[in-house]
Amino acid sequence: MSENHFLHGFLNPKSVAFFGANNKGSSLAAILIMNLIKSNYDGNIFPIHLKLDSVMGYKAYKSIAEVPKIPELAIIVLSAKLVPQIFKECGEKGVKRIIVISGGFRELEGGRENTLTEDINHISEQFGIRFIGPNCLGVFNNWYGKKEENIAFNTSIWEHIKRDKFSIASQSGTLSSHIWFDPNSIDVGLSKSISVGNEANIDIVDCLEYFKDDKDTGVIGLYIEELKRGKKFLELATEITRKKPIIGIYVGGSEAGNRALGSHTGSLAGNANIYNAVFKETGIIQTDYVQEFLDIALILSRGILPKGNRLGIITNSGGPGAMAANNAEKKGLIVPELSESLQTQLMELLPSNASARNPVDCAFDMNLPYFYINIPEILMKSGEIDMIIQYGVVGFQDVLDDYLKNEKIAKHADFQHQPSEVMDSLAHNLLVPTMKNSEKYSIPILYVNPMSFTSPWSKRLRNNGALLFTLWDRPVNALAKVCEYVDYKYKKKIYS
Repeated sequence: MSENHFLHGFLNPKSVAFFGANNKGSSLAAILIMNLIKSNYDGNIFPIHLKLDSVMGYKAYKSIAEVPKIPELAIIVLSAKLVPQIFKECGEKGVKRIIVISGGFRELEGGRENTLTEDINHISEQFGIRFIGPNCLGVFNNWYGKKEENIAFNTSIWEHIKRDKFSIASQSGTLSSHIWFDPNSIDVGLSKSISVGNEANIDIVDCLEYFKDDKDTGVIGLYIEELKRGKKFLELATEITRKKPIIGIYVGGSEAGNRALGSHTGSLAGNANIYNAVFKETGIIQTDYVQEFLDIALILSRGILPKGNRLGIITNSGGPGAMAANNAEKKGLIVPELSESLQTQLMELLPSNASARNPVDCAFDMNLPYFYINIPEILMKSGEIDMIIQYGVVGFQDVLDDYLKNEKIAKHADFQHQPSEVMDSLAHNLLVPTMKNSEKYSIPILYVNPMSFTSPWSKRLRNNGALLFTLWDRPVNALAKVCEYVDYKYKKKIYS
């Protein structure tokens, strides 16, 4: 049970002491405490400040000793040289968990040496303290409250993001935080995030142990610069990928990458070939790209895995279908020509100028219910494909509405504005049956609409459960990676 793991207390504290927060919005500490407040966190917040009487409306205390109860967690955002003394004071108070946001320990280059890491390790051992960091960007728990409550525990630097089953452990604070700055451009949500920083006490292996049994984590994402406990990582990752997929980014191996890491977290990266072999052996889905990292997570978070690597492509434009098919085969996917009987069945619905071979080119004037419901269902029931990418330039009613704003066009146009309620209903009626069929037949379907990701029609598709992309390369590349994981599970005879 994840509730029994020591990390559970870091993500579910009922009270927090905050060192370094003030009322100035420009400071990192202020941003962190404001995000904690905005996340509707309903626990006790105890700001510690030598000069202020209150911080963001909360009574401030001159020292941790003055706090009326023992905080379940302390967060430190102060100069590194002050951290050892704060550790000592927290230990004397009885605090057992600390997150050290502060940098300046050993991650900076230039021949700089200090004993601050050893100092806080010694104090933590003395008082039985576990701590995350230093040089990290906090933690995030989207399932802090009850499922029906809009409560999170957020000590990171982004604001609230939608709930999902995707959890991240990262040795880079940037990966675990900056990618969420624009949540409207990302469809995958988040369950939990842990930025481990320099891993002076708690490392990425500890996070894996926690996520393994966490009921709110279905997919795990890792950003790795080095592994301090390689053997344990191998054992744990192999165990986890039998039940939950892991997506991994490894940064290192190149001269420039290793040089950057040395000045970033003080780590010593290993040979890239070794990490590549570790990922392959354990079934971790490896990617070098953050966008692909998120795309894979989006597909996996829906919980529908393809049974094989046969891709069906539905399109209302020949060029994108051909490019998607070409890229798919280069990535190791199969785009099979459909059987004659299946092509005959499809042509009963398709225009005479269409093609049913695969890609299934429905032509531009395709009947929308056929395009969104009937054609996908026929492919899903056929047993000839394992997944679908559907490309469609649709949603032109929104474009037509813009034309109607032009007086000259509006005078002569033989069409009229469609109320948003009508378009909302249309999208719902077109998408819901196919979403149900996708689950019924265990065939993932990914949609591509080149209109803006935040256009009205795109939003309608997404609101009805569609996995949506604006170009075809991304879903092809992500599905190819997902199929590598499926192949791993088949070879290990652990497919479920």
